Amino acid sequence: MLRLVAPLLLLLAAPALAQSTQTVRGTVLDADSRAPLPGATVTVLHSDPLIGAASDADGRFALARVPLGRHTLEVRFLGYATRRVPNVLVRAGHETVLEIALTEQPLEGEGVVVQAEAREGRALDDMATVSARSFSVEEARRYAGAVDDPARLAAAFAGVATSGSGVQDNALAIRGNAPKGVGWRLEGVPIPTPSHFAGLTVAGGGGLTLFSGRLLADSDAFTGAFPAEYGDALAGVFDMRFRTGNPSTREHAVQLGVIGLEVASEGPIRAGSDATYLANYRYSTLGLLLPLLPTEGGITYQDLAFKVAVPTRRAGRFEVWGLGGLDAQTQPENRDSTTWEYEQWDRMRTALDLGVGAGGVSHHLVLGSRTYLRSTAAASARHTAWDQDRLADDLSLAPDFALRSTDARLVLGSTVHHKWNARHRLRAGVLAQRLLYDLDLHSAPGEGAPLAPLAESAGASTLVEAFAQSRVTPAQGVDLTAGLHAQHLALTGATAIEPRAGLRLALSDRQSVTLGYGLHSQTEPLRLYLVSPEEGAQPNRDLGFTRAHHVVVGTSREVSGTLRVRVEGYLQRLFDAPVIADSSFSLLNFRQDWTFAEPLVNDGAGENVGVELTLERPLRDGFYALLTGSLFRSRYRGGDGVWRPTRFDQRYAVNALAGREVEIGRNLLGVNVRLAALGGERISPVDAAASRQREEVVFDESRAFEERLPATWLAGLTLTYRVNGPRASHVWALQLKNALGAKDTALDYNLQQRAVEQIREGYPLPVLSYTLEF
Repeated sequence: MLRLVAPLLLLLAAPALAQSTQTVRGTVLDADSRAPLPGATVTVLHSDPLIGAASDADGRFALARVPLGRHTLEVRFLGYATRRVPNVLVRAGHETVLEIALTEQPLEGEGVVVQAEAREGRALDDMATVSARSFSVEEARRYAGAVDDPARLAAAFAGVATSGSGVQDNALAIRGNAPKGVGWRLEGVPIPTPSHFAGLTVAGGGGLTLFSGRLLADSDAFTGAFPAEYGDALAGVFDMRFRTGNPSTREHAVQLGVIGLEVASEGPIRAGSDATYLANYRYSTLGLLLPLLPTEGGITYQDLAFKVAVPTRRAGRFEVWGLGGLDAQTQPENRDSTTWEYEQWDRMRTALDLGVGAGGVSHHLVLGSRTYLRSTAAASARHTAWDQDRLADDLSLAPDFALRSTDARLVLGSTVHHKWNARHRLRAGVLAQRLLYDLDLHSAPGEGAPLAPLAESAGASTLVEAFAQSRVTPAQGVDLTAGLHAQHLALTGATAIEPRAGLRLALSDRQSVTLGYGLHSQTEPLRLYLVSPEEGAQPNRDLGFTRAHHVVVGTSREVSGTLRVRVEGYLQRLFDAPVIADSSFSLLNFRQDWTFAEPLVNDGAGENVGVELTLERPLRDGFYALLTGSLFRSRYRGGDGVWRPTRFDQRYAVNALAGREVEIGRNLLGVNVRLAALGGERISPVDAAASRQREEVVFDESRAFEERLPATWLAGLTLTYRVNGPRASHVWALQLKNALGAKDTALDYNLQQRAVEQIREGYPLPVLSYTLEF
């Protein structure tokens, strides 16, 4: 492939043949009502001669013959805050399509206060005052170590740490909370963790994201005291959005790399139609990388994502969207019994098949100039099939473990946005979910014994959520938000009413202080409510929600036009956490346990406290930098009433990122680096005698989480080179994850040594790819 592409690349890079301009098009909307703003002016700053256009009756604009490279757009509309959109990448082969939302400004005296603003990093949800930021698909591609994964990208944000080293999974521990406390949304509705191999070893985590950067629009990440719209989450929320396809022309992309193939296409469904499509498919195999990894098995995964948008003149806009992935992994047994060391890795033949998906239909309706209604019907599901056969001493294989797990949800929701005036905005909605679950787990009770039921359960329930929230601007520079969120789980009868509030006070044009409070609740996986430790008994059917008070105070300052500093302090008090009575166990430390079948009570508690620093220089003049640091403490109280550090009490997380873009003629070279230092997770001491007797790892839970795993240093590197050809762009990329070879730490029982030993595995992962955009 390289021999074929390299000569073509050199030919297309010739300046004489290179395309020099491209079209930038998009839509200008009211940020609250989503109504189009006709007559808005859009200009390319510092263009000579000036390049500009005005939006039409539908808010659409087109800027023709914009030179290739990065530009800043300025958008103006009478009575609205002027918006600057920096770092717009104009490239050959693909038009740039934008959606630009403007905020109406309140009248001050005889005029309108209008100031240019760049919203980089500010949350798209204007109800968020603290612990929130937006991120772009470009950042997911640019940040070293992110590997186009929003979860790995977010690991560079303040308050966010990978669970463990993050080398082998993308699970996130936000402010000392378990990864299962993170909620994911797509197009406004809850979805399962959107990752390949999701939930297999870590609830709330997986291997690699299902999202492709080619479909994502700018999205939001919340790490505490989130707005009233977001429920059923304790740690944080990712609110993901798909962009809309190009309404003018069809465009395509093909990517070839060491981990597989990716193809994408977008454009109008038919010529002259306003209806558009956007689709992306990936098939990946680690076959080319397996020689570098310590495994003899095979890993494959594939995913498909799409969005179809159909605008109408009177009935609003309809959207059909979907996201899904299939995964498979095999691990062969070791038939040389003289080398057996570990039960799991030597005597087991493993086969895994997993699937996860979500899809829906959304309806967007603008009701006049001040009201906007969004309604969605969606469905999602996740399935895990896990089979293991064990080698006997005579090298015969017999079934040892069989798991079939399926959970699904049906969702109906509707949200109304209403702008009373420029000073007062209201948002309210309701979300109803039908939750379904089916588990079938069989295990061999002894060597050579047939499989016997270990856990069998199935059930369904309904979760209903409702919210209302307002944002009021009583005076210039003062923003207040207040709201309520309510949720009810029919299975247990649990109900929660949760107040949320926020304040943003601008001390000057460059500095502001913020304050936020939220009461938050979360359900547990449905199977935990339906466990039956004894025949016919379901002791967890009365289990209530885990709940938490979040308090956040912060300040931010623009040190200069290109440098921002933000500091936040937080306190989280968790209560009604499910625990096992008279035990150190708490679900606040839960990672994954498919065989869990213990009675639980809501007697546990927890506390997370910390301070965070963010120092950021957005991309300007070809250079960006980000430094984040978090110092925190996380502790819990189990069923025995003793306060201890949580599993995720890593104490600190520090990230430093920087990148440089250099124009070489019409082409663009990018160099990006990341360095991170993470405290180690907590772990319980090993009970050596019990482990030797049972020939497996047994922890001394009376001393839960007294020990700590080693700290981790992570480094990543991303190199890109974009060549703008006559009718296409060509992008070479090298993403090197875990450049320092950081190790994940695990404990396993060594059959030869007759002792528990620490296993540390981790290897640099180079991902080389070539992309053609045309």
